[in-house]
Amino acid sequence: MELRHLRYFIAVAETGSLTEAAKRRLGFLRMSGRLLEALRIVPGTLWQHLGAQFNVEAPDLASLRALYRRGNTLFEHQQLACQALGFRWMTEHQRRYLVSMLREELERTIERDRLLLFARRWLYEHRLIIVHERMLRKMIAASVQQFETELAASIQTSVGAALLERWRASLTGEHGSGLTVQTWLWAAPAKHSTRRIEEVLKRIKLLYSLDVQNHLIDRPAAQLRRYARRLACRAPAAGARIKEPGRTIEVACFLRYCLLSATDQLILMVRRRVADLWRHARANADQSAPHWAELFQQLLAELGRLVADQQITDAQARQRLADLVTLHEQRRPPSKSQITRDRLIEAIRPVRGLLRELVKQPWQASGAHPVTEAMTVLCHLYERQARILPDRIRPDLGSVWRDAITGLDRERAFRALEVGTLLGLRRALRNGSVWIEHSLSFRSREQLFIPEQRWATESGRHYSRLSLPSSSAQFLAPVLERLKSGLQSVAAAAEAGKLRIDDDLHLKALEAEDEDPEVIKLRASLNHRIGEAQLPELILAIDAQVRFSWIMLGREPRSPDELLMVYAGILAHGTALSAAECARMIPQLSASSIRQAMRWAADERRLGEACAAVLDFMHRHPIAATWGRDDLASSDMMSMETSKRVWQARVDPRRQTPSVGIYTHVSERWGIFCSATIILSGELTIVLAGGEESQAA
Repeated sequence: MELRHLRYFIAVAETGSLTEAAKRRLGFLRMSGRLLEALRIVPGTLWQHLGAQFNVEAPDLASLRALYRRGNTLFEHQQLACQALGFRWMTEHQRRYLVSMLREELERTIERDRLLLFARRWLYEHRLIIVHERMLRKMIAASVQQFETELAASIQTSVGAALLERWRASLTGEHGSGLTVQTWLWAAPAKHSTRRIEEVLKRIKLLYSLDVQNHLIDRPAAQLRRYARRLACRAPAAGARIKEPGRTIEVACFLRYCLLSATDQLILMVRRRVADLWRHARANADQSAPHWAELFQQLLAELGRLVADQQITDAQARQRLADLVTLHEQRRPPSKSQITRDRLIEAIRPVRGLLRELVKQPWQASGAHPVTEAMTVLCHLYERQARILPDRIRPDLGSVWRDAITGLDRERAFRALEVGTLLGLRRALRNGSVWIEHSLSFRSREQLFIPEQRWATESGRHYSRLSLPSSSAQFLAPVLERLKSGLQSVAAAAEAGKLRIDDDLHLKALEAEDEDPEVIKLRASLNHRIGEAQLPELILAIDAQVRFSWIMLGREPRSPDELLMVYAGILAHGTALSAAECARMIPQLSASSIRQAMRWAADERRLGEACAAVLDFMHRHPIAATWGRDDLASSDMMSMETSKRVWQARVDPRRQTPSVGIYTHVSERWGIFCSATIILSGELTIVLAGGEESQAA
């Protein structure tokens, strides 16, 4: 809490006849949720603030013993402050409830400093006196230990001792590439070529051989990722020395998360590979297709010969005209897409091995789906080494493939079935009609969200946690009211001629105004008052206000080197410099410490909270209200150049360089409140996610 919250109590205290000591207790309890006994020495900042508010001389430094010479007075003031503010000591029942809340929070984070902040916030919100940090950490340690013990026991029960031992031994074993299996599984693919896709398939096969796909199915993805990253940050030899139950949890979560991430990588790389095949086949399709102008010239020539023939009768002329119409309808040139499909049918052989492995994966769909049925057919044909599609098999992949699959050339029909299945799988994965369970992004909708049965029992708790009404009508009522008001404003502006509506909204261009001399004078005065500021000084000043480093560390920085580590980690990520390169610029830090700070900054949740604190600090200033509305924002994607070895990279069409998309949402009052990296071409989900984050803020 901040000192500004003391003003509330000062107003309350001034209405009664409280002593100065009692007022201090009221203010400190309301500000921090703790009794003043929690501090051996009362901070000088608190004395100065209280002295300024009560117009009394404040001591520079004082302890409670100097403030209270009579023990009963201290106790009476303590009771008075608790009664006035409604604070009370935590009961045993409330302590058990707090432990249960900590257990629930462990599903989202296992960092003890964050759990400590959560416990303090929970106690304060429930008007419970915050107990000593040692006691809270003891409760957190007990909760974490109990949680991990139960989790390890459930893993051992479901997996079995023999398979667990096999999992542990496999991670420390050597891979054929010269790396350990743990390092090989965690490494990201370099490109999206067929060879790299085959390497990802080898990882999935290895994990299948360890029976990973049948275990830890109900574990949250965030929990798997957290324990997997913990193991991945250690060397395989160091990870083998971790004691139980941590070793069991980390190994199981690591293997399960590797299976999920490898499946996502496989699907994304296959989609990219299919898109490349389509693009190459579509190249120069215009030159291969006959032009309508040539067909029209041929039709005119034939009509001219028909008109010039004076010997035919009217009936014969009508018959020949009908024959010409029928002939030219049959001579309709194929479309670009049809030419592309024909080229793909002839060029399917290089990716047949990839398709053979894809059809073996456990794809699922809601009900009968033509793509899954086609993959089942292909799987049986591949097992028999067949290259000809039997006449009795005629899968329905759509009208565009019907002629090729049902044609007389059964070898070409087999290739058409392969191409249609590959393109259909790409489309089905994109619209979610086909999925695979051991995936992070391409699971079924129930796995991506909350299953219906679980939602029926837990929806009330989620509504309460998010402070949302349980009825959609109650939630939509204010939204519809704002929408109605906005539409009325648009209609009024259209009637007044301020905007014009056709297919779009058109606003009149604003005329440029002359700059006010007073504004120029004020700007010069502000620049003179602020003066020049160095970036390090500005960073430290903002950090002192928003505690950016506290959020990144999860606690108060204990030394100047820790502050430098936080800033160096952000600098390394923002400038794409390596830890060694940053260490050369910051002699106080080593490359290993900067690498550790980069791992802190890689935590999206932690970095997001720290950035949100900076944004909130900026918007608290009154001048921010003059910049614009706080409920409006703009968003757009910009291209960021990256290495060509990053497998998610795309070629920027303008600069022709490997790049990834960075999507940012900027508030009208300035400040980036949401950002995301775009791997695929779709932007709608990123826009909606940014809008939801803006409303949540």
